[in-house]
Amino acid sequence: MNNLKKKFNEFDLNWRRQFADGLKTDLLRKSAIKHAYWMDHEVLRQFYHNDYEIDKNVFRSNQPSPRRIKFWGEKGIKTIINFRGKTNQGAYFLEKDACKKNNINLINFRLFATKLPPKEALIELEALFKSIKVPFLMHCKSGSDRAGLGAALYFIYILNAPIEVAQKQLSLRYLHLGGWTAGILDFMLMQYRLAFHATGIKFKDWLVNEYEIDDLTKGFSAYRKTHHIFKIPR
Repeated sequence: MNNLKKKFNEFDLNWRRQFADGLKTDLLRKSAIKHAYWMDHEVLRQFYHNDYEIDKNVFRSNQPSPRRIKFWGEKGIKTIINFRGKTNQGAYFLEKDACKKNNINLINFRLFATKLPPKEALIELEALFKSIKVPFLMHCKSGSDRAGLGAALYFIYILNAPIEVAQKQLSLRYLHLGGWTAGILDFMLMQYRLAFHATGIKFKDWLVNEYEIDDLTKGFSAYRKTHHIFKIPR
């Protein structure tokens, strides 16, 4: 099984290497479409976009295809935040080209589904949200974990929403399954929630003074060992 997985990963890596210099030919574009379809689950995204308007003219979704980017452009979207960051995926190069074609500003801002981002990135995201004019779209691969964290932070930073309200952006409604490793995002927000109710500390102050990736990661691991199903109280 491990050998088969290794061969599959090598196959995928070699496929992605084709796109290193962009999609300069029709053949490369067709290859990127196939890669997105079969290797990046676009086959599933054909049927479900996981898109929601979380505030007036602020949207979240899963990875948009070129056709969906055209649709978003027609809806007036001028900026897309890609929480997957710049990658070597066929889907990324298709998105990059589609945004250029539709006069949409693509911002690559990397978050993670299964580990915590540096505090500097979380702080930087506030400035990014405040600098972007609506309407805009934020997305990750499935629209559940990284897009959920981004949406939760938008609620905190821009809407000044209570943490309990922000946490709902990471929920089953958006296909976020906290019982898996992405539950670390829930855990992080819950630790802030507990700190806020104990001391009234503001989120940004909590990030600056109390947010420690190693401590939170160890705390999450310990929590999972004592709970068969990871659930965040709502």
